[in-house]
Amino acid sequence: MATTLAPESPVRPDQPGHYNIGTIEFPFWTGGPGFTLAKISYPAEHDGWMAPADKTEDSYPSIVVAPATWTGSNMYDWFTDYVVRHGYIVFRYFPENILALDPHVHADTISDAIDKLIDIDDDRFNPLRGLIDKNAFAAVGVSLGGAGALLAAARDKRIRAVVGLAPGRNVKEVDLYERIDTEVRGVATPTLIVSGQNDKISPGSGIHYLNLVPKGYKAYVEISGGNHVQFLDPSDMDIHLPGLPRDGKPGISFAEQHAITNVHATAFLHAALKGYGYCESHVSGEDAAMALKNGRLSDLRSETGPLPLPFPAATGGVLGAAAAAVPAAASGNVLGAVTTVASAVVLRVNGLVRDAARGVDRLTTALEKRIVE
Repeated sequence: MATTLAPESPVRPDQPGHYNIGTIEFPFWTGGPGFTLAKISYPAEHDGWMAPADKTEDSYPSIVVAPATWTGSNMYDWFTDYVVRHGYIVFRYFPENILALDPHVHADTISDAIDKLIDIDDDRFNPLRGLIDKNAFAAVGVSLGGAGALLAAARDKRIRAVVGLAPGRNVKEVDLYERIDTEVRGVATPTLIVSGQNDKISPGSGIHYLNLVPKGYKAYVEISGGNHVQFLDPSDMDIHLPGLPRDGKPGISFAEQHAITNVHATAFLHAALKGYGYCESHVSGEDAAMALKNGRLSDLRSETGPLPLPFPAATGGVLGAAAAAVPAAASGNVLGAVTTVASAVVLRVNGLVRDAARGVDRLTTALEKRIVE
């Protein structure tokens, strides 16, 4: 039986969203050896470059997408377009080194991207000024980027949800991945892992990472007939990534694998970032169970909650978070209440530090100007 929606509910995650897609592209310096290229897609009044942002909502959650090895931001339009049309801002990037084999590179860049999004929210010349929800960031990664997204979620408490699409794991790098496993055990963020049944590039890694994530809200979705490389944009080629084993032959098309992934990932993000509890049906409820029963999924595992409470509006600050936490604590969701207040305090401290740094920059600039004059 399909999920029953309240009249005021938004578009279902298994239906196309209604937002148009605006884009901006720019050089992005992460503090590493140089600049890389970043692209942001966002809900807009019409499709196109630098299109005016759609201000139907006061603000939108943001997703940072970490690419797989040998790929960049241009390989994930299938996912980006879908979630933007459902009301998300998406930040994609080319890694500084597309040959890098250490997921920590992506963990660092994801946090740098969140910093950039926060700066953009204050940029008077950017169409996204004032529209970035600073309390609702997610990390999504593919293959090695998926492992990087999990690492970022363990390190960066601003990340409120993490999705790993066929998260990569190189068993030959024993020391590196023992360290990665230790870090992933520190993830305290709602987690969704999506894998393909015929994945031969990183077989079993999805379940491995799921088991490492501590008890909390986590889920695993395995797509029947899906493989590893079909988490990229469509291609007619039998892709063989250098240095990796050949992937398993898919039993479904790119389009089918993308469609299934989009439904479950969007539902998860809706529940974790927007507080649309009914969407959990596509992650751990009736709709997910039906997908397993009808053969669209070959495996489904979940451990439900509690999900962190949706943050109050930014103007609510710590006091608003405390007010939102009271009824949750009264109902028995003590962990959710504590998480909400603690996260709000961290965000407030981070904001004060950032504001102080900007004040110093402005003062320095003014002094330099006076000296020159």
